[in-house]
Order: sequence, then C-alpha cells, then structure tokens
Amino acid sequence: NMDEIDYKLRSQNPTLISHAISKLIEAIRKKLETEEKDISKISEFKLLSTKCNSDDSIVSTSACQALFVLGETGLWDVKSALATFMACLASSNVMGQSVKLLRPVFVHILCNPTMDMCESCKRETWQLLITSSNTTDLRTEILLWLCTNRTDTCIDANCRILELADMMLLKRDTEFCTALIPLIASLTIQLLEYGHEPTQNFCMILDLFECCYNYIGNITLVLMAEIILICPAAYLFNVLQICAVIVNKMPCHVTILNTLAASLLKWLAYPSLLCADALVTAKELLIKTMSQKEMDNSNGIISNKMLLIFSYSNRYIQFYMELILSLYSLKNNTLSWLENLSLAPIDLRYMCKLVLCGIFLHSDEPLVVQKVCHILVQIAREINSFASHVLSLLLHKLTKIHDSSTLKYLLLTIPEFAMTKENLPIVIHTLDTLLNSGKPLKYFAIQLYIKALEKEPRCYRFISTALMDAMEKDRNWHSDVTCAQAIKCICESWPEHGEELVPLLSQILNRCVDLNGGAASALALDSISALCKFTVIGVYSTWQVLAPKMRKEKRTVVLESLCELFGNIPSYSFRASDDYNRFISEVVTILWSYTICDDIRVAKAAFKALKTYQVDRIPLTALPLDFQSDIMIKQASEKASSEGNKSEVMQYIPGTCWIQMLKNVNKSVLSAAGDLLISYIKDELNGFRSQIYTWPQGEPQNYKYLPERSVIRAIGEHLRRSDKLDPNNQTILVECLRIFAHKHKKPLPNIKWDFLEKTMHISKEAQEYSLSIASHHCQISLSAKLLIESFLSMYTSISEAGRLLLDEKHLVLYSNLQELCQAIQPNNLRKFIETSLHYAIDQILMNNEKSIYLFNHIMSSYVTAFKNNSIQIGNRTLLTTMLEEISQKVDLTSKHFEKYFAAMMELLTKDVERMTSPYTWWVVTPEKLKTAIAIRVQAAFRGDTGMPFTWLNDLINTTEFNPEMQKYLLESIQKVQAELRSEKSCDLEIQKDWILDFMRHIDALIVETEHKKNNITFYCDILFVLIICLSGIECLLPQKELLVTSQDIRIRLFPQAISMLIDRQIWKSITRQIMKWLNHMRSTSVPDVYILAFQSALILLRHEEDYNSEWKNYLSVKTHI
Repeated sequence: NMDEIDYKLRSQNPTLISHAISKLIEAIRKKLETEEKDISKISEFKLLSTKCNSDDSIVSTSACQALFVLGETGLWDVKSALATFMACLASSNVMGQSVKLLRPVFVHILCNPTMDMCESCKRETWQLLITSSNTTDLRTEILLWLCTNRTDTCIDANCRILELADMMLLKRDTEFCTALIPLIASLTIQLLEYGHEPTQNFCMILDLFECCYNYIGNITLVLMAEIILICPAAYLFNVLQICAVIVNKMPCHVTILNTLAASLLKWLAYPSLLCADALVTAKELLIKTMSQKEMDNSNGIISNKMLLIFSYSNRYIQFYMELILSLYSLKNNTLSWLENLSLAPIDLRYMCKLVLCGIFLHSDEPLVVQKVCHILVQIAREINSFASHVLSLLLHKLTKIHDSSTLKYLLLTIPEFAMTKENLPIVIHTLDTLLNSGKPLKYFAIQLYIKALEKEPRCYRFISTALMDAMEKDRNWHSDVTCAQAIKCICESWPEHGEELVPLLSQILNRCVDLNGGAASALALDSISALCKFTVIGVYSTWQVLAPKMRKEKRTVVLESLCELFGNIPSYSFRASDDYNRFISEVVTILWSYTICDDIRVAKAAFKALKTYQVDRIPLTALPLDFQSDIMIKQASEKASSEGNKSEVMQYIPGTCWIQMLKNVNKSVLSAAGDLLISYIKDELNGFRSQIYTWPQGEPQNYKYLPERSVIRAIGEHLRRSDKLDPNNQTILVECLRIFAHKHKKPLPNIKWDFLEKTMHISKEAQEYSLSIASHHCQISLSAKLLIESFLSMYTSISEAGRLLLDEKHLVLYSNLQELCQAIQPNNLRKFIETSLHYAIDQILMNNEKSIYLFNHIMSSYVTAFKNNSIQIGNRTLLTTMLEEISQKVDLTSKHFEKYFAAMMELLTKDVERMTSPYTWWVVTPEKLKTAIAIRVQAAFRGDTGMPFTWLNDLINTTEFNPEMQKYLLESIQKVQAELRSEKSCDLEIQKDWILDFMRHIDALIVETEHKKNNITFYCDILFVLIICLSGIECLLPQKELLVTSQDIRIRLFPQAISMLIDRQIWKSITRQIMKWLNHMRSTSVPDVYILAFQSALILLRHEEDYNSEWKNYLSVKTHI
C-alpha cells in the first residue's frame, strides 16, 4: 500500500527505496493493462515524477532510473517521455548546466533521420536549444547532421534553419547571418527538386541581406543560378530580386556574373506570360552582368568560420567554394585548366556546367571558347536534359562572335543538339536560315544537315529537299562537290535512302564531265560503291551502265575512285543470272591496264585494288604484254620447234611474269607492285602444310621444288641468281628483298640463305631487308642463324655499336628481337644487347636528341620480346639483367626514359620485386628510389601484382624521413591514377580493393607502437590522393601539382571526393565499410585536421541508405567543431 511505499521512500535505505520504487513500477504496469491507457493520469506515475526532484539523492536517482525503465520497457511512450523531459528543461539555468549531459537527447530528437518525433516536439526542442546559453557547439553539431535526402527531412531541416535565421536576425549577428545565406540557398535547390514551395526561403534571404557582409555575393549568385535552372515560373521573380541585390551591391567574379547571365538566357529564349514581370528584371540583369568586363579585386577566399563549418556538411557550398577559389587563381592558364576538366568524369563536368557556361559567355579567346564549347557538348551528349540550355547559349554566342574559326566551330556543333525533341525545330530553323543565306553558307548548311542526320533520322527529309534544290538551281563545281559529298555520307551510313538518290548520282556523272567536275564524279562513284555494298543496287548491272563512260575516263581522281570500286567487287553479292567470271575477267583486265598508265596515282590505286583478287582468278591474258615477255619468247621458241603447231594458252600465270612486272612498271609505283606480290605470298603461305619446313638432309639450294606458278619461287630464284653487282638489277633486287622481308604469320619455305651475304652489299636498304629476312628465319634455318650470329659479332664495343647504330637500318635487329631471343644463344646475343643499350644511354646523357628514338626503339623491342613466351629463358634473364643494370646508373624517371617503364611492366613479378626492393640494395640512392617508386606504383595500381599493398608499403617505410621522396611517391600515384581514370578498361574493382586495403592498414598502424605511428599521416595523405584522383575532383585545381604540395588542399578535397565516389553505383557495395571506417577514424590519435576531414566525409555521406540504420553509432561520437 501507499503508506508502506511512503515509509520506505523516507527510510534513506537504498535497498528499501529501490524496493518501493519497483512496487510503483509494478502498480503502473497493472493499471496500464487493466484500467488506464494514459500513463500521465496514474497516481503512482505522478508520484514517481515528483520524486525525481526529491532532496534525497538516493530517491531522486532511483526515481529517474524508474522513469528510464518505463521508457525502456515500452510502458511509457518515448515521444511522450521526451516531450515531458524537454518541458522540465525550460529553465535556462537547468539547460545551461546540463548541455553536455543532455547532448544525446537533443541529438536523438533533432537528428533522427527516420522522422519519428512529432513536429511540435522538435520545434520546442530546437527553440530551447537556440535560445539557451552555452549551446553554440551543440547547435552547430545538429545543423551539420540534419538530413535533407528526402522531402520530409529536407522540409524539417529547412524549418529548423529558418527558425535559427529569425533569431540571428534579432541578434544582428552579421557573421552568422552571412553564413546562413548560402546554406538557405542550397536548401532551396533541394526543396525545389522535391517539389516544395520555397517562398519563405527567398524572403528570408532578402531579410538576411540587411545584415550580412558583401563577400557572400559569388557563392550565393552561383547557387541562385542553379535555382533558376530548376525554378517554376511562379517563383522566378523572387529569385531575380535576390540576384538583383547581389549584382547591384556585392562584388562578384566576372565569370560568376556571366554564369547568372547564362542561366537567364533560356528563360528569355522561351518567354512566357506566367513570368512577364520576372523577364523584365531578367533582361536588366542580363545587360548589367554581360557589360561587366573588369574583375573584382578580391581573391575568393572566405574567412567566415561558420560558413566554412557549414561547408563540411553541404556539398553545394563545399563544391562551389572550391570552384570559385580556382576561378580567382586562373590568370592566363584557363585553357590548360579546361583541358584537365575535359578529362574529368562526367558527373564532375556536369557539376561545373553553370560556371563553364559563364566562361563560355564571357571569354573572347577563340581557343578557350572552342574548348569550353567542346566540354558543354560532351555534357549535353551524356545528359540530354541539359542540351536545350547549351543550345540557347550557343545561339546567343553566335551573335556576339567575330572570329571566323570560332564561328565555324560553333556552327559545326549546332547539329549535335538535334537529338532532343525540343531542340530539333530550333536546329532545323537555324540550318534553314543558313541554307537561304547565299551560296557559301548554303553549302555549309548542307554539311551541317548531314551532321544533324547523324543525331536524328528525321532530318533526312530536310537534307533531301536541300540536295534536290541545289542540284536543280546551282550549276557549279562547288555545289556539285557539296551535294556529292552529302550523298556519299548518306549512302554509306543510311543506305536505305540510297535508291531515291540514284537519279542525283546519275545527274552528277552526266553533268560533271570536265576537269573541275572530277571530285564530284569521284564522290558519286564512292556512293555507288556503298550502294553496291549494301545491295541497294547490283554491281554487275551498274557496271553495264557505267562502262561506256568509264572506258573513256582520263581524270585521275575519278579513276582512283573507280579502282576503289573495283577493289570492293570481290566482297559484293551477285545474282545467279550475272556472268560473274566474264565480269571479273573484264574488271581485272582494266585494272592491269591501269597499272602501266603514266598516271602514278591511278597505277597505285590499281595495284591496291588488285590485292583483293586472288591470283588464280586472274587470267594470263589480263596481264599487260610487257609482263608476259618471257612467256612470249618461250612460246615463240616452242612454236618454232613444233613446226608451227599452235601453243595452248597457259591456265596459270608463271612466276617469271611477276619479275617482268617489277622490271617494267614505273619505278614510282614499284612498291605498290611489290605490295601486291606480298599479298600473293601471304595466300601462298596459307596453303602450305608444316612438312614443307622439314628438310632432314639440310636446306635446299634453291626454290625449284616449288611449282612454276609460285611467287615465292620467282622472287627467291631472282634474288639467288641475279648479278648483284649490276646496277641495272639493284633496284629490282632491293624490292624483292623488301617483299621477302615482310613479316607473315608463317615463315617462307626453307632455302640456303647464303645469298643474303651478297645482297647486303647492294645498299644500306638492302642490308636492312637482308637482316630482317635472316632474323625472321633464324629459328628454322641454320644458314640464316649463322648469318645473324656473324653480324652480331661485329658489336665488340660501345664505340663500335655507335658506329653501326648511326646507320638506323641496323635497328632492324631490334625490330626482330623476339625472333633473335628465340633462336640465338645468350652468349652470342649478349655483346650486341649490352653495347647498343649502353651506347644509347651514353648518348642521351650527352643530350643527343636522336638517341632518344634509339632508346625508345630498344625498349619497345624488349616489351615485344617479354610478351613472347617462346623466347629462351637465358635471353629473358639477359634482358632483365640489362634493365636492372641501367636502373643503377641513371635517373630513369626523366622524360627521356619513359619507355623503360613499359619494359619493366612486362617482367616477371619476382624480378620486378627484387629489382625495386630497397631492402636488397647496398646503397639507397635518390635515382634508384625514384625509379623503384615509379615502377612499383605502376605495377601496384594496375593490378599486375599479387601483393599490391606490400609493394607500396616498402616504399612508404623507406621514404619515411625523406619529404622529397614522399612528394615524388604522391606525384607518381597521382599520375598513374589520372592515366587509369582515362582508360575505359580500368578495373574499378581493383581500385575498390585498394581503398579498403589502405583503410585496413591504417587501422593496423593505429594500434601499433609509437614508432610505427609516424607514418600514419603519410598513409592518410596517400589515401586522400588516391580517392581524390579516382573521383577526378583534382581537375578543379588551377594547377594539378597543388594536390601533392598542399596538405590543406588534400584535406579540403577528400570529403567531396569520397562523396562523389559513393554516388557512383559501382561504389555502393562498400559504402557501409567506408562509413564505419570514417567514423572509427574520428576517435583516433591522428592530427585534428585529418579528423575533421574524416568527419566531414562521414557527414556528407549521411544521405546514404546505410546511415538510417547506423546513425546512432555515428552520432554517439561527439562532432569536432
């Protein structure tokens, strides 16, 4: 009963008091189950509540514990409990004394992302917090953690911030009011995205302008430009009122002013009655902003502490503050900054879109305008919703530009915007205007229509009309060429329209018969070739129509196109009714007749076309008579000896004809004729079986074991038997050597190659080809091998190597190094490899520019050799040893030795590890260490090694007390990551593993001894550089070197970088691991600036799904302010 309970509560005995309190709890539980549902009306509950204020500390503590138990067991609703509790804190004295103790309560009520608390409770709690003393840090902490990732959380956060703004205005706290302006502006962007009404925010910003510093202009104006982009017409006037205040009263960067102008242009391009008043203001703002040419004198740095704190949790503020800083740092290097930005990931380029628009509008530099236009078009291609904004901007810029090259560049980009429905009419209207603006522009418009057709098939009817109009009205070569070029593009890319263009092609061929009409006729033939390819028309019937005209054709450019058409014929389809054999015979006969014409270009084109016809499809009669002279002599002899019997026509072309061809063609087309024979040899080799390379009795002396028709036999026998000293033979002999030196998938059949010793003396070129032939065959031919070994023995010293290598023809040995490494023993190869490489390096160190090419050629050959698994193990070791030797002698990180690293990447992992491990060196020199860093960073980040982290760890430990080398390590990581980011084949899974590996290793270091902890901050720096480079955000920096040289910049960029990465879908799988690690790092012993970076990164990730389930854990750690 109550008397007993009362007695025990006054007993001052902890045991009795505890027992009495438990009786009260039990009574409350029973009444809630049977009688009363409202706990506040139960007498025992009221008694418990009053006892919380008892003078007896044991009673008050026990009563408070009882209330906690009621909440914990669900007997007392938590929301109701917190409301009651907050009402008890109304006294500012109580509040002031209890801030630290009550932090979890405030955080739970105000930062709960699940929105369980009632609005009135949150409002009262917030009011209590912002009106109490000693609560500044707690208030700031709660502001940082307010979520805005859903409509309800965004509206809630907005209400809290507006309430705070009201209070700050009353206090006339200028610094805080200044910081609130961009915060409210950024919240407005999110409210608009969620479809919520933002008028209160606009009114508040205008009020805050009465109590703020004017350095806030840049950041606020660029945020207002973002708002203008997504703002419904109903609110536009309010937005522009704010912009007008900024433009009239605050200094702004000229690019930011033009950013505003760019966002207004689309509204002015699409006027509406819904915002007529706003458009008047918009025009005034546009005139004012675009007339501003001078830069303001500030540096863009904002020292407002509260704004910097707000930036920790707000991506908009953080990003634009960084971007504005970069704009102020750009002097004469805008173009290089844009070059870097164009290589950034699309999400970063899109974030920069408005500022890029501002640069585009403001700049008068042709290269800058063209580059920024290129980036904006890139963005529009990937994010179509932005295309109409860019198009409005582009059309406006066209009216202001005076540089002809820029004008042409911008006009050429207009067709890019035909891909969206809303832009198509504007693009067509613009091109129509050009089409009707006189002849030069008319022809340019036709080119632009073709580009538009690539983006939108519906443009075909416009280009079709324009072509027919031009063909009918304009009778000049410029018009004909333009139309023919356009028709060719259509036939090649959209052959379904080709049939209706055939009459136009016929018109061009019939009309363009003079010299000026040659280009148009040639293009028409190219179009016909495309239509034959896609079987729109048949090549057989087409040729019957074309033949009478083409047989008389003399114009070079037309005959070149005809040869190209003939060259494509073997790949075309034919009808069963076509006389295919007769047709092919006719075509190749024409092509052979062209090979001996005086026009070199036509002869070359004919030889190129003949390569598509197999040699057995060519009748002997098709060859020019000069090429058959040997046969004719032979036939004449046979005819005489058989007393007039008619000799039968041969069914194949004897090999001797090809030698006659080489002798009789114009020497200017000799290499084209040789290329034809190379193609014939390729077909011949494909027909050989492996037995042809087996000769147990030794290599044959000649090629007479091959059939008479063999091209290989003809070339080989001519090389073997001809007089090498006769100057009349030498040109043909060198060409024959070139033909044999061509590298096929299969080697040439065996022969005793001793005759190459004589051919080498014909000329330097002949020597190169002879060495190449011997190199290709030294694996299967003893004579070739002996020849090569004899030549290699000449490399006796570095000076001798220099003398030989001055003649670049000797580089052929390196071109075929993989073959030499398969066939030649290391002892016979070593001297050549050593002397030539040392010569190249010595010359580079003497600044001989020519030797850089030599070194690069040597390293490229090493790469090819290492890639070949068939090379002798001894030769692999030899090449590896050479790479190791030179790494100890020179600084291989200088620009002259870049190819060295490509060769190192091909080594076996164990060799690279041994060569680059500082622990195996007797002396650690800066050159060796830089080389090791460059190699290991490449190998580690490209995933070429099984233990990537260990590889980097060795270097980090070695550079611990060497700031210069630490800087170089960061530079190397930045360079490799930038290269990886630009490679489409980059394996992001490897990069994710890297990030997690680094985080785990830093965890391990934290629990190590103090000695090991020295390196923690450097590990953090590496992690920051790695994540910043993966995100691409370092592209915002005015100079990319700043990422390595400035710790402050790394710390500033890291939170944004990790937030950008986690926004990408592929990174979502490790979000929770990263967030938990960031939270853990907030409680470690790393320097405060690093803790702030980890904290800011975690706060920026509070919009991720994982935050909703883990938020209590994250908020249990006090936020550093």
